[in-house]
Amino acid sequence: MPWPVRPIERALTTAALLAVFGCGATEPLPATGELRAEPFSSSVVGDDYLLRIRLPPGYDPDVAPGYPLVVQLDPTFAGLEEYATTVGLISDRAGRGEWPEAIVVGVDYPDDPGLRDRDYLPPHPPDPAFDGDGADRFYRMLAEELLPTLETEYAIDPARRYLLGHSNGGVFVWYAAFRHDPDVGPPLFAGAVAADNGYDESLFTYERWHAERADDLPMTIFATHSFFNGATQVVVFDAMIERLRGRGFPGLRLETAALDTDHGGAIVPSFERGLDLLLGGAP
Repeated sequence: MPWPVRPIERALTTAALLAVFGCGATEPLPATGELRAEPFSSSVVGDDYLLRIRLPPGYDPDVAPGYPLVVQLDPTFAGLEEYATTVGLISDRAGRGEWPEAIVVGVDYPDDPGLRDRDYLPPHPPDPAFDGDGADRFYRMLAEELLPTLETEYAIDPARRYLLGHSNGGVFVWYAAFRHDPDVGPPLFAGAVAADNGYDESLFTYERWHAERADDLPMTIFATHSFFNGATQVVVFDAMIERLRGRGFPGLRLETAALDTDHGGAIVPSFERGLDLLLGGAP
């Protein structure tokens, strides 16, 4: 078992975060369609969110079976413009006919962006009943409140839900994947992108718990790490990927990339290549 490594952002000061995240930044591509901002109140978490919603050009509320849904974590954190990046990529590639049009929803924090860590990071120690705080509650909010609400209000195909996360958002992506329980139903998301996140002992624990209760993980996952983070992250990244590949899950499509960039620079190539895998079907 690899040694514990904390998610990247826990070890950084605010100033260091801004410095690291500023490297490799690029201007998002122009958005098409209709952009909305709507409040959303969660009784599970006991807090309010701001949903940043992109509807495709010519949005048809009666289209069957519905549009793919891309849920973006960290939509505006630290000026990284992750929501704008995802919307721009989908607008450009769908406009060229390379990807299907998709609805994009960024789950944002109107008052305190620091609450992301409350939501994305698993409780310590992990709770095998998934009844703790942190990621346990945020996952329940998505499953019990947000996704049912979105699918009532918008034409969304439940079989094509995708989750995108970077850094601690990527930690939550892995957590959400390992929450899959075949006795409950299919995974909450059909595919996900985990971009340049840390890997601590809790993620390996969740993976082990999943393997003990399920013989498959039927989803597509694109995972990346950046070379500039150093050898320690490579060791735990490779350990997680090797463990998952060794499980032999028949329904898991797992693709990875090592990026010659820094933490902030990993966002655009991770999302672009990951969305191409999820929406375009390209390897």
